[in-house]
Amino acid sequence: MGNYKLYNMKTTRRQFIKISGATAAGVAIAGSVLGSVQKAAEKGLAKPESESNLTRTPTYCEVCFWKCAAWVYKDEEGNIKKLIGNANDQHARGKLCPRGTGGLGMYYDEDRLKKPLIRRKNAAGKEFYEEAEWDVALDYIAKKMKGISKDYGKENMALFVHGAPAKHFEYMFKAFGNENHSEPAYAQCAGPREAGFFATFGSGVGSPEPADMQNSKCIIFIGNHIGENMHNSFVQEVSTAIDNDAKIIVVDPRLSTIGAKATHWLPIKPGTDIALLLAWMHVLIYDNLYDKEYIDKYAFGFDELKAHVANYTPEWAAGITTIDPELIRKSAYTMAAAAPAAVIHPGRHTTWYGDDTQRERAMAMINALLGAYGRRGGMYMGVKQKLPNFPIDAEFPEPHWSWQDITKEKYKNAAVGLTNVLIEASLPEFPKEHQIKGWFIAGTSFINTIPDRKTMFKAMDNQDLIVVVDTMPMEMTGYADVVLPESTYLERHDYSRAGKNRVPQIAFRMPAVEAKYDSKPAWWIAKELGKRIGLKKFYPWKDLEEVLDWQFKQVGTSLEEMKKIGVKTLESNESIYLLPDEDFEFNTNTGKIELYSTDFAEKG
Repeated sequence: MGNYKLYNMKTTRRQFIKISGATAAGVAIAGSVLGSVQKAAEKGLAKPESESNLTRTPTYCEVCFWKCAAWVYKDEEGNIKKLIGNANDQHARGKLCPRGTGGLGMYYDEDRLKKPLIRRKNAAGKEFYEEAEWDVALDYIAKKMKGISKDYGKENMALFVHGAPAKHFEYMFKAFGNENHSEPAYAQCAGPREAGFFATFGSGVGSPEPADMQNSKCIIFIGNHIGENMHNSFVQEVSTAIDNDAKIIVVDPRLSTIGAKATHWLPIKPGTDIALLLAWMHVLIYDNLYDKEYIDKYAFGFDELKAHVANYTPEWAAGITTIDPELIRKSAYTMAAAAPAAVIHPGRHTTWYGDDTQRERAMAMINALLGAYGRRGGMYMGVKQKLPNFPIDAEFPEPHWSWQDITKEKYKNAAVGLTNVLIEASLPEFPKEHQIKGWFIAGTSFINTIPDRKTMFKAMDNQDLIVVVDTMPMEMTGYADVVLPESTYLERHDYSRAGKNRVPQIAFRMPAVEAKYDSKPAWWIAKELGKRIGLKKFYPWKDLEEVLDWQFKQVGTSLEEMKKIGVKTLESNESIYLLPDEDFEFNTNTGKIELYSTDFAEKG
């Protein structure tokens, strides 16, 4: 840490400003959260209490991407006494993981961001944060944004987001005429998986992953630590599968928790996963274990794949992976015997070695060879209920340029804005027409996760404005010009969770408690800032409750009902499995599962 501080102070004009008692290292932050959880317990959360004396409000968790629906119970004094999963929710199934119950620490944490902060400099040249009222902070940001728009263009700002706040600020930027936004975690987490599966099936994986594990007879995990990563419903599904005597195949250098439950544990040499996958494909194809009828009906490129894996025998793979060839062969036979109720779980954090998209494609292709995609016990095709947008009497402006204009030539397969590209576009030597001069950051702190810190700080020095919206001090907040304190998920409304799953559901979040300090929800921040930069016509509603009530009524419910039930299951005629007599068309160039990717071939 000492070396980093020396480097930073000598190479950046933008001084890091420490906020509260937190440090840039994150250790103190983590410690404070744990302390807050302990304080929450002391307030009575851990004490049993009759529900008859408590009131409850619905929410969904924001501690991880699972977003489990929950109930928050509080007493007459407003103290939270209990936080439990919603039994009607497909994600929670009546339970919360330790992170979910620990989310209460966000609310009680004394190191939370409390007031808007604006960077100032004293007579000695030392920079510091000055507390400000919301009107002052938002006016300051609006003036800077208007200045960048005048001197460069509305497009010459970048939005970096994560989590629930993203939709609110993406909407504001779109109304402003800017589509240069990125989710830093995407490319560093599930991005390769989405690209690999989309190239194969014409559909990404999404969250939660549609692995039908509760009905599986064989589940294959590759570097996926189910039972340690606490993905709530999946831990429950795997437990059900194990109780039902499902075979478990685990590929991991370490004997993980799930590895200890495995029928076959394959202790692979790190970085050699594709060799194993190629050998599995070789065995499935050349030992005639694959689902020939399924492949003939639904797949394109089988002959090319068969020729490609001809020499990739288990003996060949053993020399690379250090796995016994008989174990490679035996595990392939095990999964084939269970097919189509067998599935290679796509994983979540899939950014490992640089060959990640092709590794995920290989996993997708094995799922196809097993006849597992769209089959019970394999991978189901999730359905969702889309909530319509609130009607507005305004048209979104068409940007003169966007992230695609500075990305597609080098990254032809990019489906979203890439953080590293937007950072490069923020450098002073980047062509002025496409040079980024302002950063707006919400719910993410990517200084420690994006490679090439020298470029990062050089890019930050070139910004006329950096705004950070968060609930806690992070390293990124210490480099902001303006810091805005967001309410925690227990204190705010947000757009409803409405992702894909076995049946369409919507989960509702509302404030369980009054917002602490001077924090505000993201929707309010975006709306108030939007009005200051000329976007009032895009916000015809009073508050988010009005928007939510209108959306709910379009799908057969209401705000009042959602306050009572938290989760609404909606009717759907869509099948999550391929129907036997259905001539299903996949969303690919050929309309079939692409074992040979025409999209990748076209893009070189």
